[in-house]
Amino acid sequence: MKRIFSILLAVCCLFAFTSCAPVQKTSEIFAMDTFITQTVYTDNGDILRQTNEITRRLEDEMSRTIETSDVCRLNAAPGQDVEISDETAEVLKISLKAAADTGGAFSPALGSVIAAWGFGTENARVPEEAELASALAAADYRTVTLDGNTANTGGAQIDLGGAVKGYALDKAAENLKAGGVKSAIISFGGSIYAIGKKPDGNSYKIGIRDPQGSENDYMATIVLDGKFVSTSGTYERGFTEDGTYYDHVLDPQTGYPVDNGLVAATALCDSGILSDIYSTALLVMGAEKGIAFAEEHGVDAFFLTGDKQVVTTDGFAEKYGLTITNREYSLG
Repeated sequence: MKRIFSILLAVCCLFAFTSCAPVQKTSEIFAMDTFITQTVYTDNGDILRQTNEITRRLEDEMSRTIETSDVCRLNAAPGQDVEISDETAEVLKISLKAAADTGGAFSPALGSVIAAWGFGTENARVPEEAELASALAAADYRTVTLDGNTANTGGAQIDLGGAVKGYALDKAAENLKAGGVKSAIISFGGSIYAIGKKPDGNSYKIGIRDPQGSENDYMATIVLDGKFVSTSGTYERGFTEDGTYYDHVLDPQTGYPVDNGLVAATALCDSGILSDIYSTALLVMGAEKGIAFAEEHGVDAFFLTGDKQVVTTDGFAEKYGLTITNREYSLG
């Protein structure tokens, strides 16, 4: 459930190349409710097209709003066995395991709760207590079963929006490697992958958005090479009702938006889907529990609090060249 541009690319374009250097190729499409941006240094013009085709296919399989998708077919047949694709099964399997590992801080079965709030529609509003309680009762990921390619929701409503962009990023990275690409950066909204260095020898730097600024403002940068990074933020999408702001990141335990002092959580992993999942889970957990979980599971994490404090896992700053560019923020 990531909003468009929750992390900004900070990529310097190079316009002069030697005759033997790979050519810079770029692409931008809108899919999965976000902009998919690629900057790839390659002589193979098919690489970008292939990644876009992979993205479209995965969206068709796992969108919550495309009626023919596996997810919509699952949700239209509560309690019934439904055959799904290999890739949907893989994403659902990883999501269910992550839900158990995070103690429910992440859940792929929040569709009924999301619908009660109206997030992703023009009718977002605070649900009545009874409505929310009913939706939450039907949102237990433990009722979902998966046997090979046969899935059964057990009555829950599936939403893979917190995992599918990261999974698509994994597939994009595989496509780059298969094509022999040594230098590239790809952004799926709040999830980014970079490999190698730019032709001028500089590393790829990723800008971390300033939650209190505009979409083009960032408060820090990190260096990325061969890792996946995802950010979830309470500022990304929400609405105001009766003077109170409600963000779209829901706590699966309460059904209400996250309210624990954090405004953003960033996860860096060797897996795109796990970085996507864990950024949401860490935001829900809060800084103290999130740090403990991240360090136990080998996740590098970066948290922003509402009072502009930066909290990270041990050694994060040195490992990723963390540079705080906005002096209003301080490293705790």
